[in-house]
Amino acid sequence: MKKYLKFGGLLAGVILMLATLCSCRTAKQTSTSTETKYDSVVVEKLVPYALPEDSARIRALLECDKNGKVVLKWFDEEHSKRMRLQFSLDSLGNLMTTAKTEPDTVYLPQTTINVGKKSVSQSVVTVPVEKELSWWQKTLIWTGVIAWLVAILFFVYWTNRKTSWVSLLWQLIKMK
Repeated sequence: MKKYLKFGGLLAGVILMLATLCSCRTAKQTSTSTETKYDSVVVEKLVPYALPEDSARIRALLECDKNGKVVLKWFDEEHSKRMRLQFSLDSLGNLMTTAKTEPDTVYLPQTTINVGKKSVSQSVVTVPVEKELSWWQKTLIWTGVIAWLVAILFFVYWTNRKTSWVSLLWQLIKMK
């Protein structure tokens, strides 16, 4: 039982040493920002729109005079701006009309808004430490790490020589 207590104390010492070595690390400072935008695209274009056909209306009062000729007493016409109306009354009393409309297309503005394109931009910014280590300080740190590893390995070898805890650990593993 004493061997197991020595082994537990030794194991606790090794865990404390490893915790001390690993706890001295400086945390990296980073900041992350995420930006979400909803794009809306406004498109304005001219859409052709053909105007409908026009019409014209003529009212006229035609009478015969005492010589037997047709005479125009009154005349009334209705038409739109695009309608060109021509009429003539010949000597025989024939009324002839021609009506022309000019084909026209109107371009009306149309606005289209496209919404819903989602663009996500994420940026990670690493904040540098206040002062960087020099090459000499980095060398000292790495030689210190190597020295600690050599010391730990020597300590494990020395305690194993005195207590033979590796064989005890092996027996514990075999028991299970």
